[in-house]
This record gives sequence, structure tokens and C-alpha cells, in this order.
Amino acid sequence: MDILKLAAAQREETGTRLSRRLRENGFIPASLYAGGEQPTLLKLEANKWARHLTDQLNLVNIEITGAGSQMAAVREIQRDPLSQAAIHVDFYKITMDQVTEFHVRIVFEGSSIGVKDGGVQTVASDFVAIECLPTDVPDTISVDISELEIGQSINAGDIKLPEGLKLISDPDMTIVSITTIRVVEEEKPEEEVVEGEEVEVAEGEEKPAEGDEKAPEGDDKKPWEQKGFKHSGRKN
Repeated sequence: MDILKLAAAQREETGTRLSRRLRENGFIPASLYAGGEQPTLLKLEANKWARHLTDQLNLVNIEITGAGSQMAAVREIQRDPLSQAAIHVDFYKITMDQVTEFHVRIVFEGSSIGVKDGGVQTVASDFVAIECLPTDVPDTISVDISELEIGQSINAGDIKLPEGLKLISDPDMTIVSITTIRVVEEEKPEEEVVEGEEVEVAEGEEKPAEGDEKAPEGDDKKPWEQKGFKHSGRKN
């Protein structure tokens, strides 16, 4: 297998401000881990490394200035959320005869039956953790989803791995699923009668004419009697 070989230099600068300054000067901060040892701090020339720092990069031979070469697995590539440019890389020191854990990208092949039937494809994880010798690590792992129907999913344990690879991810971890679109109907608010609006009259009933409203029972008294006064009947 062809192994990428690139140069790097050690750095002493740490901290967010100094890392930002490195990036402004054309470098990508990186760390090389080795078991329980303190990590080796590195800086990578962006114009030489950037195009190689893809999701398919799993293994690299780092030529460290003044310290020789070191085989390393790519553990994590941190990216700017807007530009997606690499802003930090974590490497892990390995030896070629030692079984190592790698995070390999999944490539989905085919168009599922479920999507053709109107379902929605949801990718829960496009990476899977495997263990193998560095010489056996693949760039990607292919997963065929063409037979996947609505309501079905593929878990990590369903993936057929090439010979020499051992699954490290939880076998029950969902990789991809096909679901239906759930339509929720909005409840219509109850209509309120606004003052001044006409109220519908039931069939067979007559709508009272304006001014013909029936006075409440017991209210046929004269105005002064309603207020508690008695009229003497005497005229002035």
C-alpha cells in the first residue's frame, strides 16, 4: 500500500491565541500522541498538507524536522465550521506490526427502495471504528443501501468488513435508516364571537328586530319605582 509521507516541524506554542497566529502564518497546529506520554506538538505547512487532510486519510508517515520519521494514524481533523478548512489535527503514533484502531469513513452505494417510495434517508454515522494492522486499513468502507425499505435500518454490526478488520463500534449503533415523513395537522382555533357581530339563528327561529328585545321579567316598573321612589300622583 502507498503511504502518504509529509514533513512537519515541532512547535512550543500552545493556547488558542498562539494557534490562531500559526494559522494566520500558513500553518496547521497538530498533536502527535503516544500512549501515556506527553504529546509532541507539531505545525504542518498548510499549502502542503491541506489537500491531503480528507476523511479518507487514515495513515501517514510524518517526517519531523530534527526527530526523524514516525508512522501515525489520523485520530481527528478539526475543521472551521464555515470554510471546512482543517484547523487542528490529532495523530497517534503506531508501529506497522501492531494492531491499531482506526476510524474509517463509510461510503453509501445505491439508491434505496425506501427513498424511491417516498421515504427519507437519515445518516446517523458515516464513520465506523475498526481494528486491524496498519497495512490492512482501507481508505473507506462501502455499504450497499439499495435494498433498504421504509422502516428499515443498517447497524454497524450489519456491515460486511473486509478480511483482517475487526469491528470496534457498538454493533447496535445505527448507521443509516429510512423513515416516513410525518405530517402534523395544525388545530384550528375556535372562532370567537366579536361584539357587534351577528350570531347565527337556528332554523325555524326568528331573529328579533332591533329594539324589540324582550325586557327581563319584573322590569315593567316605572323608572322612579325601579329606583325605590313612590309617585304620589299629585300634580304641581
